[in-house]
Amino acid sequence: MPRAAPVRKMLLTALVAWCSAGAHALGSDLGYETFKTPDPVSWVQLCGTWGKDHQGTYRVVHAEQYAQSFLYVQWMARDANGSLHAEHTLAIGELDNDHAEVALTDLTCRATPRGIVVTAKAASGHDDKLRRVTIEVGPAPGQYRYRAQRTR
Repeated sequence: MPRAAPVRKMLLTALVAWCSAGAHALGSDLGYETFKTPDPVSWVQLCGTWGKDHQGTYRVVHAEQYAQSFLYVQWMARDANGSLHAEHTLAIGELDNDHAEVALTDLTCRATPRGIVVTAKAASGHDDKLRRVTIEVGPAPGQYRYRAQRTR
């Protein structure tokens, strides 16, 4: 992939964000950029490794805003200076929009041979049913499977 593609994507994202700064509608997807400041971030966990030679680690970021949870998984790697940076960031689509109204608690992350598994208790703002959420991530960037099971 040419280097210009990520730059174009960042510029397009910045332009869209700038143009829609005053607009807010239910059902809008909220990207990871929303949570770069630490205030809404409530849980960060490094968990498992990715790549043939385990060259990186997964990082799970949980943020709370609008009385609901937002969850992101990042494929982290070290640069030449040893600094950790995100190679790829995945927003969990079932949670990461302002209409989902899901609040996560008791988050855990465990490594598997193919990636990671994130589990949590989930309460929905749409009903009073408590659920157990399981998110299997990896191994390819962006790949995940979301399951919610009713617990009561």
